Parts: sequence; C-alpha cells; structure tokens
Amino acid sequence: MIKNLILGTLLLAGATQGWGQTTDVGVSAAAADQPMTAPPPVNAGGESVAFTSEMEKSNYVRGGLSMQGAYSDNIFSSTPAEGDATYTISPDIGLDITRSRLRWSLSYSPGFTFYQRFSAENQVDHVFSTSLQYRLSPHVTLSLQDNLSKTPSFSGLIQPQSSAGAVAQSPGFLVVGQDINTFVNTGSGELTYQFAPNTMVGFGGGSYELRYLGDAQTQGVFDSSESNAKAFYTHRFSGAHYVGVNYGFQDMVTHPIGIETQVQSATLFYSFYVAQKVSFSLFGGAQYADTHGGGFPSSHSSTPTEGVEVNFQGVHNSLASNFSRTITTGGGLQSAVHAYVVDANLRHQFTPHFSAAIQLSYSNNDLLQPGSFITQTNGHTFTGGGSLQHGLGQHFSAEMGYTRTQQDYSYVAIASQSPTADRGWIAISYQFQRPLGR
Repeated sequence: MIKNLILGTLLLAGATQGWGQTTDVGVSAAAADQPMTAPPPVNAGGESVAFTSEMEKSNYVRGGLSMQGAYSDNIFSSTPAEGDATYTISPDIGLDITRSRLRWSLSYSPGFTFYQRFSAENQVDHVFSTSLQYRLSPHVTLSLQDNLSKTPSFSGLIQPQSSAGAVAQSPGFLVVGQDINTFVNTGSGELTYQFAPNTMVGFGGGSYELRYLGDAQTQGVFDSSESNAKAFYTHRFSGAHYVGVNYGFQDMVTHPIGIETQVQSATLFYSFYVAQKVSFSLFGGAQYADTHGGGFPSSHSSTPTEGVEVNFQGVHNSLASNFSRTITTGGGLQSAVHAYVVDANLRHQFTPHFSAAIQLSYSNNDLLQPGSFITQTNGHTFTGGGSLQHGLGQHFSAEMGYTRTQQDYSYVAIASQSPTADRGWIAISYQFQRPLGR
C-alpha cells in the first residue's frame, strides 16, 4: 500500500508545477545561495492552505463578524438521534506584522452559539492562534506557534474555510460527540542554525493538551497530554533537494487513569521543492514505545514509522496532504495509539470572488494499552466535508458547507451508540483590514 501511495504522490508532485499555477519560478541550482528553511517533515509550523495572493499582504490589522446558521442531525450522539438548529455569532480580530527580522501573526475569535430546541446547550467558544518567526542572526532563526480552542469537538476536525491558515499539528482524529465541548492547546517552538551554505541543524519541542469538558468522562472518553522534543540535521543539494535525519521523543499521558507512553523515534527524511511553494516529502524510520501505568502490565514495542506529504500554494489552488503511520496520542481513547492517518485539505479559486474547499481525514487506530476489558482494540474515525465561499463586494462574503463524521469504537459510548453525524451550515461574514504604520 505504501509503495502505491508513494508512486501516486510522486506523480501528483510532478503535475503540481503546472496545476498549481504558482507565479514562483522553479528552484534552480542558484537557489543554493538562498537561506535554508526547515523542510516539511521537521517544520514546527505546519503547512498552509492559503493562496499566494492571501500571503502577499503584511503589516495589517484585520477584523470582522460572522453570523452562521447550522443544522446537526445528531447533537447528543444518542439513539434515537436528536437534531437541532444552531445560530452562531463570531467576531474576530487579527494582526500580521512583518519587519526586517520579524514576522508575527495573531488572531482571536470568540463565538456565541444558541440552540433552537435545546437552549441548555448554549455556549461560548474561543479560538486563538499566534505564530512568531524571529531571525536572531543571519543564520539562526527562532519559530514559535500556539493554537488554543474551546469549541464543540466536531468543529475541531473540520471548520468553515472562511480564512486561510496553517494546518494545525494535532492528532489526526478525535473521538467526538456533537454536544461535547473540548479544550485543545497546541504549542511548539523550533530553533534552526544554518552553519554552512547548504547545511542546517534544528532543535525544538512542543506540547499538546486535550480536555473534554462537562460530563464527557461518563461517555467513555479521556483527556490526554503530550510533551515532545526533537533534533534534526539536514543538507541541501542542487538547490531543491533536502535530505536529513531526525530524532524525536514523545511523552503521552491519558488522564485521569494515568496510562503513559514514552516514544523514541529515529527517521530519515527527504524533501524536494518542485517550486518555491510546491514540495514533496517522505520519511521513514523506527519507533520504540514503552507503555505503563493505569494498573496494567507494562508493554514494549518496536514498530516502523513512515509518511508521505505533498504541499503546494498557487494562485488558484492550494493543497496540504499527507499519509503517515506513527504512534500518537489517543484523541480521547484510553491510551496512545498506533495510527494510520490520511489527511487532505484542498482549496480552489474559480474566480477572484468564488472559491471552494474540500477536507478529508481518515485515521485507523490500534490501542497500545487496551487493558483486560477491551476485546476489540482497533477503531477508526472518518471526517469529510466541503464548503463554497462567494464574495459579496469588498467586505462581505457568503459561505455554505457540509461535514460528515463517522466513527467505529465499540468500547466508547459516544462513538458506539450513534456513530455517524451530519452537519450543514450557511454563514454571512463581514471583514475589514487596515494598514499598520502608514
């Protein structure tokens, strides 16, 4: 399977230079004189699905207001399913500042959601993100990111594409219930040093926190946290090819039962920049996991890890996609999991005022510590959806979209009682932007 995926991805990467319609010229040998960046397999910031036109402007303050109406056919993950309409008002504010050595962005959006039938479920949401890149010297760069959200669990998987942003680095799945609020915080930092014209080392770390709020514990899901660290070495040749080695450490804990998994990994990676904003990457290596705690016997395992990633940003098309086999946090399950994850985020601009987005995610997960009471250790989560966005003048836009979530975890109450959920929405938004320092 992985061979077919790699072959297909290589063919896609070869085609993206024309299909992406990017205005950037291909990377040539002369690019060897340009500063290096951390390639996708070790990039702490993730990859963006913004169009090139959305990335050109900087030194702006942005803001707006969105009003959304939605209908979900299974808000309680119960049998029989209960549906309800919701109405959400979401203001937002953001900054994008660029200086000679600094690039900083920040955005915050609260949300106020009202249920038509079940007013007791009314809630206030929060979404905050920031990223900073600072060049400490001509060859040393510091990158920091943080993303925080307090939202219903389903919205953490697929959201309306009303704004361009980086693909969040988080587990490829969450065990979801429509009415369950989650608190998710992802932070990462990275320091890179280009000590030769074509050679770079990097060091980094991060954390991930998942909290199910309310009475979620009674429905069979668990909180989790992760701390991680990494160190990598990469060399560039012919201006467009990066090869390197990466060592990583993860410490993942499931709360409150206290099952802990510590993972050490060593991987080789390769990235090829077809053009400045078009890349193909793959990695492969081995992981060693030590799982203990929760009153269960300790277990040890050595498994392969591998992945393929294609990213590009063009004038009218953008894509962030990956396949990976790796150990990750449980996303609500009782322990860390060995997961096969496929993600694809695609945007296409038909005209300057009309665009579409498709998002798909599938994760097949095996518990590393099932315990004595679980006979089926495997399960999967699938989410898929799409949206259409149309500009209505300079400041207004309309959007409509649909998402579907399907889960199969026989030992988790909210996933086994009613494993599928559908949601559709329509939104009207107002956005403005003002230059800073002009």
